[in-house]
Amino acid sequence: METIKPVILLLVAGISALVIGCTHNDGDIGGYFGTWKLEEITVDGEEMAEYGKDMFWQFQSSVFCMRVVLENHNQENRWGTWYEDSGSLYVDFSHSEDGDNSVKYLPFPETHFETGLNRLEIMNFSKRRMTLEFIGSDGVIYRYKLKKWK
Repeated sequence: METIKPVILLLVAGISALVIGCTHNDGDIGGYFGTWKLEEITVDGEEMAEYGKDMFWQFQSSVFCMRVVLENHNQENRWGTWYEDSGSLYVDFSHSEDGDNSVKYLPFPETHFETGLNRLEIMNFSKRRMTLEFIGSDGVIYRYKLKKWK
């Protein structure tokens, strides 16, 4: 009986760790965590017709990924970092790797984000939907409507 108690305690501790441990790499960062589908982009209030509704935004820790799904389910990714502060979401595309001339650290052109730090005002945010507004250096107002995907 004395040898069964430690085995049972070890088994209970192991199962508890699995049940209450982190369910996401790097921990759950709250409502932004996961994948969001960019459903609509508007430019000064008019829907941007040339946007193909094929982009996803992903948030994890401080890493931000824009993913476009291409034909045959191929993908192209763009990488940056992000943080939230005082009702705004900041997305930074100023990163690079030594000698890397690729576009993987540049925003997709259809977002009209700029290289460097971009401030997006949070217009609406819930568990399932998010609306963000970005004012470009040219004064044009871009609005992004996203829906939680995963």
